[in-house]
Amino acid sequence: MDFAKAQPNFSSVPSIPAPFGVEFIDSTGIISNLFGDKRPLSTSEISNLFFNSKKTGFVRSLSLAFSQVAKLEDVRDFMVKNVTLAGKDAESFDTILQEDHLPIPKRWDAEITDSTISPFSDKLMMSHASFLVNAALSYYGAGLGSSLRSDMILNYYKVFTHAMEAGVICYNIMVKHGWLEKQPEAVDRKSLSQGSGK
Repeated sequence: MDFAKAQPNFSSVPSIPAPFGVEFIDSTGIISNLFGDKRPLSTSEISNLFFNSKKTGFVRSLSLAFSQVAKLEDVRDFMVKNVTLAGKDAESFDTILQEDHLPIPKRWDAEITDSTISPFSDKLMMSHASFLVNAALSYYGAGLGSSLRSDMILNYYKVFTHAMEAGVICYNIMVKHGWLEKQPEAVDRKSLSQGSGK
């Protein structure tokens, strides 16, 4: 750990003091209201917030880089929109962490060059974007399941909505350009029984 801290790009992660023993919850006050004092974040809430902030910040940086090199206008417009959506979502996670005086993840914007020549096709960039949207929905769901504070539940609802919005745009662009392969499906028994499959 000392070696890692000595590196110039070291990014601290949240930590909490080790407990002296087992404590049990003695009231339902652990689920705080939106107003008034909020209880400190639990370890599972911290780990999910930090991970989602890091991942969503990465999505923002990747979308920013892709927006510089995308050839098609609709792909470029989507990437610019995703910079805004992912940026807001990462900041919302950071705000909750900072309220408990916890560190936030390092961002990658400074690593993006000024190149406008793409090493990737627009199809590949959209495939990456759609994968990251699907991953975000899964991780936000896991974070929501571990959160017992109403302010965090509302925040996860908001970022989940943003990810769904990005997903719809991704889907439409990929279908429009013929980039989205159809996954294998279950047999359509209804069509077969009506003779439409013959």
